[in-house]
Amino acid sequence: MLQEASRAINSAFNNSFIKKLSQYLHDCVREEVKSSTFRNLKGDKDNKWIFLKGEEQLFSTGAEYIPLDGSDPKLTELMIQSDLGQKDKYLIYGYLFLVGKSSKTKKQNEFLTPLLYLPCKLERNGVNINCFPLDEVLSLNTGALAALMRKNDDEDEVDLLLEGILDVVPDLPITQEKLDIFLTTLKSLVPEIEIASSIDDYKEDDNISKSKDFYKEKIDGENLDELIEEEEAEQEKQKVKLEKVAVTYQSAIILTKRPSVTAGVLHELTQIAEKPSGVYRETALSIINEEYAQSKEKSVPLKDMNKVTDFYPITPLSLSDSQLQVVKNIDNSKFVAVQGPPGTGKSQTIVNLVAHLVANGKTVLVASRMDKAVDVVAERLNDLGASHMALRAGRLNYQRQLSEELNNLLSQNSELDEDVEDILLVDTKDMKDHLDMLKNMENKSETIIKLEKEWHDKLLEVKEQEKLLGNREFIKASLKKGEIDIVAGIIKILESNMEKAGFISKIANFTSLGQLKKILNLKEFDVTFENLGKLKQELEFANMEWTLRKIEADIQKTGNLHMLSEQIRTMKRKQKTLATNILKNKRREALKGLLRDENKRRRLKVHSKSLVTNRKRLQNNILEEEDFKPLLEAFPCWCVTTYAVSDSLPLKPGLFDVAIIDEASQCDIASCFPILFRAKKAVIVGDDKQLPHLSFLEKAKEQSFLSQYGIPDKYQLMWRFRTNSMFDLADYYSMNSVMLDEHFRSLPPIINFSNHEFYNDRIRVMRKDKNEDKVLELVEVLDGKVDFDATRNLPEIEAVVKRLHEIIIEDERQNPDNPVSVGIISPFRAQVEQLKVSVSKVLSDYMIKKHQIEIGTAHTFQGDERDIMLISWAFADNSFMQSLTFLQKPNLFNVAITRGRNKVINFISRNPRELPDGHFRNYVSYMQEYQNRKQAMLSGDIDENIYKNPLEREVAEKIRELDHKVVAGAEIAGLSADLLVDDRFVVEIDGVEDKNADRISNMKKQSIIERSGYKVKRITFREWQYSHKACLDRVLIED
Repeated sequence: MLQEASRAINSAFNNSFIKKLSQYLHDCVREEVKSSTFRNLKGDKDNKWIFLKGEEQLFSTGAEYIPLDGSDPKLTELMIQSDLGQKDKYLIYGYLFLVGKSSKTKKQNEFLTPLLYLPCKLERNGVNINCFPLDEVLSLNTGALAALMRKNDDEDEVDLLLEGILDVVPDLPITQEKLDIFLTTLKSLVPEIEIASSIDDYKEDDNISKSKDFYKEKIDGENLDELIEEEEAEQEKQKVKLEKVAVTYQSAIILTKRPSVTAGVLHELTQIAEKPSGVYRETALSIINEEYAQSKEKSVPLKDMNKVTDFYPITPLSLSDSQLQVVKNIDNSKFVAVQGPPGTGKSQTIVNLVAHLVANGKTVLVASRMDKAVDVVAERLNDLGASHMALRAGRLNYQRQLSEELNNLLSQNSELDEDVEDILLVDTKDMKDHLDMLKNMENKSETIIKLEKEWHDKLLEVKEQEKLLGNREFIKASLKKGEIDIVAGIIKILESNMEKAGFISKIANFTSLGQLKKILNLKEFDVTFENLGKLKQELEFANMEWTLRKIEADIQKTGNLHMLSEQIRTMKRKQKTLATNILKNKRREALKGLLRDENKRRRLKVHSKSLVTNRKRLQNNILEEEDFKPLLEAFPCWCVTTYAVSDSLPLKPGLFDVAIIDEASQCDIASCFPILFRAKKAVIVGDDKQLPHLSFLEKAKEQSFLSQYGIPDKYQLMWRFRTNSMFDLADYYSMNSVMLDEHFRSLPPIINFSNHEFYNDRIRVMRKDKNEDKVLELVEVLDGKVDFDATRNLPEIEAVVKRLHEIIIEDERQNPDNPVSVGIISPFRAQVEQLKVSVSKVLSDYMIKKHQIEIGTAHTFQGDERDIMLISWAFADNSFMQSLTFLQKPNLFNVAITRGRNKVINFISRNPRELPDGHFRNYVSYMQEYQNRKQAMLSGDIDENIYKNPLEREVAEKIRELDHKVVAGAEIAGLSADLLVDDRFVVEIDGVEDKNADRISNMKKQSIIERSGYKVKRITFREWQYSHKACLDRVLIED
């Protein structure tokens, strides 16, 4: 019995599915870090570096920056390339280079990498280019050292050795004493390393350009042998250097890829694996264990959130139905997946969700792999004006900024009551009252529109009956409902007495007849079957007339449709202000409560001081041991990248109420695991139709880890580290998934192909096409061809650069103060690199920055956009078919064609008719069809008007007679707007039957169209019958 209990306890602590997954993910990350190219800069051809001459200056002097030679073309090129590729690359300043080749490690490793480094930036200042450090703490290249130290498979030994070196990483500025301690420790732990005796020992070269360029240097008979000898000597010198590993005193500026995983992820995955399974129940990870225990998929019955009516969101920004669904769903689910196709407002959804949660007293962790995604959310949240709303953690120098914020907070107790008159009494109940009133107005409007249709239908019945009835003999005036009922009763009495004889029947007939003549104002009425039949027909018609009047009275009693529409618009504008004020008030009250608590104040002071200490271990200890809740009360929303979270937040289960992971399609599962551990619930935002995360882990290694930790076959499909992103995983575990379906970024011709090809036409395009402009262009470069050694199409590059130059010149002439932004995209790296060089030769640095010109592959532009996109497909007659297969990979292709807001210009070097079937052929055909249709519309060959009923045509013609442009059936946001007037507002025609009517409510349709930027006005059939002029005057009046 005791043994069974022991086994049960042991199982609970050690055999959970999450433990196995954590160990599996840990090994995947460790293996990928092992193969990282950062230990050898030569291992990735995209890496660029320049070694600086002379003694090291930046780390040893502690200067704010060091000036470099601005006339150096290599340095200038590095600066430009770093500006052009800020999203996926960054500059680092490195010192103490590990160079050479180790024959003593388990695998022979070649090294060319700095041991100490930090991020930096280059800025031109007159004749100089200044190099600025972007951090105050040096990073140690643990990946390279781990590779050097690994003699066998003993990872623990490597970890111990690394810990010994980490303890002696010097603080800035580096003194000779600090440097000696560091190098001596390194030598003692890795004896085979040679330490250079001077700066000139073991020197390496730049890779931007060689000292000897055989293509530029003139070669003649006299110097040929000399040049060959120099080159051979240089190669021999390289061979000698590669036979051992050395540390040089060189410093360099390096442009390399941004890291995706760090040592922090590895450490935290180990910690998660060691937790007892009961701890996981407090986190968003619990759904994984629960599903695994059930051994069946998505079987838990869920509340239908569409039927929830008593829900009152506190959202300061515009909210679509699908965005509202996200906010609703997190109240009922632990795990919500949100698919966000291009331009559908993912950031806005997150901001609204965070605002709602914080207003309801919740804490939120927002994370993403990409700095930009996190920055956008943090900035937009803080722009709402609520005090200490969101903290952007994990970025450079954030600890010092946080310390300053805390000190300011601790000293501003009295200032929290300033400027609060507008929000003093505002609370969530005010939002409930506001939304209830708004809903009531919308219901009234729907009721009126329904009654207007009933009035129209009844009027048609009345007119039809009037024709059949002819002249009325008995009922010549309108009757009230009571009179109609009395007359109907009299008719029944008279009919029943027709067959009877006797005194009583005559008395009843006499009384009824008198009453009938009085009501109908008749002098005589002969009681015959013919007259009674005629009277019944006239009474039925009178009842129809009464019903018509009753419907009209109900309309007037319910309200004025046009006043209600205006009130709804006003209420929706006020809703945003009210939400912001509630948020401000909630934050103010929370901060006042925090500052009144002496214990919490002291905790904040401890955190404030620890953040600026130079002792990293002390910082970490305080982070883990001190109560973190006061910091969450001070900043309820923390925004951080997945690779920086371990240095910013303690690894405590359920620390936050909700975690939101943005751009989750590009996030690997392993780096998101610690995020999910830190939260009780999770919202995962991404798009599996856009670019996935990249992994270089070997497939065989991944499979061996899956087998090693006993991951069942069913789960192997979902938990593959190499191919599955965090969004793929969330889509399986989420039981309340939502697709954001309103697209605001691009004009319809740009996004419509993607909508049809990849999203089954589920996206509403909220922007109206500009009929006068050509939004999509196809440029055929007839002489284009690709080089045989790389996918580079020089004639196409020339055409792209020429068109770019024309765009910039025209924009500078027409629009100098509001410059158009431009992006250039190509599927092929060689094409991109050549485009960067060519563009930098025709445009100055100033113009490139002014117009935000960025050049890259689809990966560069993931999550980004530009006013104008130029796409160089670099596909020609002599291209290999593998190139076509690559460029039309669905995810890559979808991202490439959806980055432009207002115009996309496509360059191809092959006859479109010769393209094989596939996405590319379909896209080119779509562009050609678009251009043909555009031409036909401009020439008047196509009538773009689509009338759904005769009244729309009648109203449209009357408006045109008053010199207004009208388009009937204009498509806006996937809906058919009845009449679009002057491309400024929409007139909806109510009360008549619509052919192909939209399957949503009238108020919902109005709301969607108005979110697209068009005011909606209404004309009803009933009002049109009374006065054409009154209707036209009302809708055409200038707002």
